[in-house]
Amino acid sequence: MKNTLPLLLAATLLLLSPGVRAQVPVVKPDRSVSTKIAPAYFGPNAFPVPDMSDGRPRRGVYAELSGDYFRGRLADGQDVTWDAFMHVSLPLWTPRATLELWIPATEWWDFSPAVAAARRLPAERHRGHDMGDVYVCTSLHLLEGRDNAWRPDILARAVVKTASGGFFGEARYYDCPGYFFDLTVAEGFRFEGFFHEFRLALSTGFLCWQTDNGRQNDAVMGGALASLETDWFTLGAELGGYFGWENDGDRPVRARVRLDVHPREASVHPFVQCGAGLADFPFTQIRAGVAWSL
Repeated sequence: MKNTLPLLLAATLLLLSPGVRAQVPVVKPDRSVSTKIAPAYFGPNAFPVPDMSDGRPRRGVYAELSGDYFRGRLADGQDVTWDAFMHVSLPLWTPRATLELWIPATEWWDFSPAVAAARRLPAERHRGHDMGDVYVCTSLHLLEGRDNAWRPDILARAVVKTASGGFFGEARYYDCPGYFFDLTVAEGFRFEGFFHEFRLALSTGFLCWQTDNGRQNDAVMGGALASLETDWFTLGAELGGYFGWENDGDRPVRARVRLDVHPREASVHPFVQCGAGLADFPFTQIRAGVAWSL
């Protein structure tokens, strides 16, 4: 017992000594240093500017299957991405609420050493393919517009992004979760004859994603949409973006134009969409596909 007490005391002092015990320092994130986990430094599907709502929920079951072609404008050299894109919308307990899922089901990329260097990757050619992130959206039609009086449609969305997309080392996906909330206010102006409706919509919201050093990037969202619906087609134009607080590649702005060709009573119709990044989204996009509604 005499020898045991000194040994226990010595062991205790040794464990408490700051020079020898294992330590995990808690370091406060340095807000002056950019994480560069942002759209300007990643592939086009990492966290693109979300498509706007027109203020109305989709009625019934709706599905889209399309293909995308992205051409990068980040640096000299080739920067190309292809993907197969899926979008499904299902009604919930009321016609005012829907559940939506969308995902780049498969993505292929090919970019040159010059593009790799601009994205802080090894200066070599990069090629590969992977599945993208899944987006789960719940939308709620808070207010339904009226035809004969000025009362706008108001629709709210809550969207969660999974971290299923991989290849962080290839600058394809963030490999971290994210989410956004937005609110859209829209008003339609109806006509008799070939032209059915001219529609205007404005949206605002909040978007957030986790970065790589224990903090998150918070962004304010905003957008405007105009569309014209006729007997045979719907033509829409949209300008939207979000603005992160790091101010280093995290303020993407994108413009897009979409044409849906839908003869009356047709449950399946083709569509084509063209988009271009105006800031912090260095890609031009062409999408073509078919939509099915029930």
